Amino acid sequence: MVEQRIENARVRGSSPRVAIETPPDPSQDQAAFLNFVQVLSKSIIARISLPCRSEATLPCLGSPIDVRRLREEILSWMTPPTADRGGRVAARQIRRLVEALDEPSGREDRFLSTVAEAVLARRLLEAGCSIDIERLTAGGRHADFYVRAATVECWVHVKRVGAPHAIESTAPLPPILTGLSLINRPVAIAVRWAPTAGEEQLQTLRAALEPFVREASVGDEIVVRAEDGAWLGAARIVAPTADGTVSVRTGVDAGWEAAIPRVQRLLRKAYSQFMPGAVNVICIASDSPAAYDAVETALLGTIIERWDRFPPRGHRVAHGRAEDGFWARGQYEMSSLVAWFPVDGSAPARIWERAPHGTPHARDGAVASLMARVLDAIKEP
Repeated sequence: MVEQRIENARVRGSSPRVAIETPPDPSQDQAAFLNFVQVLSKSIIARISLPCRSEATLPCLGSPIDVRRLREEILSWMTPPTADRGGRVAARQIRRLVEALDEPSGREDRFLSTVAEAVLARRLLEAGCSIDIERLTAGGRHADFYVRAATVECWVHVKRVGAPHAIESTAPLPPILTGLSLINRPVAIAVRWAPTAGEEQLQTLRAALEPFVREASVGDEIVVRAEDGAWLGAARIVAPTADGTVSVRTGVDAGWEAAIPRVQRLLRKAYSQFMPGAVNVICIASDSPAAYDAVETALLGTIIERWDRFPPRGHRVAHGRAEDGFWARGQYEMSSLVAWFPVDGSAPARIWERAPHGTPHARDGAVASLMARVLDAIKEP
């Protein structure tokens, strides 16, 4: 038992080697033998024992993730199961996932990515799926999960995008600027302001932002400065909304726009791990429900105004997508399904389905229905 634990520690890099002296003969000197065992135990614990994480520290989570409970739930799905619960996963594979949940060493983002994978694994198993973890694909790469459910099978690639660091203060919107949300226009705006700005300076900022919000196009940005050149604040028209008035975003919610290139890199990385000739699903997990717009924009493209179309009722102008999305111009043709879910379940998951060659393939539709059921997701048009 001692040798096995020491070898595991050496393989994982926690400790190179533990020198073990020859123990005393317990029949000759029992006190010396007990002392030897105590010293050896303390040495092993000091070298290879790691603190257990019972909760995932995720930024901006609506509710924390209980990693210990998640670990126990994952273990209950090992084969052979104690009861017939539908889903199946090999014991040797699930143990690797569980060990990763217990392993606090390494980068924090790597641990949180493992939490995201474990959350999705639990959902797949609860939905009655059988899964293989880290299944080999083409070119020596791996998919996070190979999933089977009745006649449906697919390869799932899980990528986590962390919450952006808020450059601005996370303080609430100053009362002087709350009036922006009363403007009768169905758009979302991202607002920033100088944290040291006084009431007079904030009044100047509001006076500049109000006409901008009423008249500017989607994607336009304004920077407001005082007469002496000091930066007072800025705003950007982010996207149209279904609401009748302006939706104001601040802090981290506004900062998700900067994460769009990062999401596209994750999409491309997942695509490089695809199994050719099969149905592959990219699942983007996030620490915050505010990531939804960034994921949708990264996938479909930036929202732009389209003057060649009739606007919908209640809008002055029609909108479409620029050709800067992951799926734009027919690129990455093997990708037909992308899903997004917040790790803590604080918002409904979403799933996008496309037909690169016109009519969707029947197996793609079956996989889309399966993933929508697994994630309890809303299918996007």
